[in-house]
Amino acid sequence: MRVGQKMLKAVRYLLPLFTVLLLIAGCTDSQKTPGSENGQPPAGTNGSQPPAKAEMVTVTLYFSTKDASALVAEKREVVKNDHPARAAIEELINGPKNPELTKVVPATTKLRDIKIKDHVAYVDFSESFVKDHWGGSTGEILTVSAIINTLTEFPEIKGVQFMVEGKKLATLKGHLDLGAPLARNEAIIRK
Repeated sequence: MRVGQKMLKAVRYLLPLFTVLLLIAGCTDSQKTPGSENGQPPAGTNGSQPPAKAEMVTVTLYFSTKDASALVAEKREVVKNDHPARAAIEELINGPKNPELTKVVPATTKLRDIKIKDHVAYVDFSESFVKDHWGGSTGEILTVSAIINTLTEFPEIKGVQFMVEGKKLATLKGHLDLGAPLARNEAIIRK
């Protein structure tokens, strides 16, 4: 066999192998996404489409003035969900953004549950709501009024029943009777 025939025979065997390799390489490149390397999705993604921007809703929270003389409304944007009242209370626990206002709920407080029945919000807090509260009649009035006024911003809520660890709360620090649902207190709000 001459050298030319050997080369022709080798090309016949190697040509299909090269074709398959080129096809595989082409398939791998077609799986790349813009900004990716080696067919892998860009860092910080799982390969799916980026999530749509979350729809936001504005809630009104009430915090104390520094001199504890009144409550002041603070608007806050939260992600729209099935339970905006829960989001509002969680933001209330987080505290105010405005440096001229002060928190009304101990930061250690956890919202265990919130249910709305017959226009009453049953708000169940962790034990730290009572245990870590700073006390005083003014402090108690501001805390209770801030929670009630925040929740009654929602048209379906007309009153609030306070609970701790699944049980009705009789009083926060001994100054207010919390045994029954309480209504909104407009007089304490600074306009």
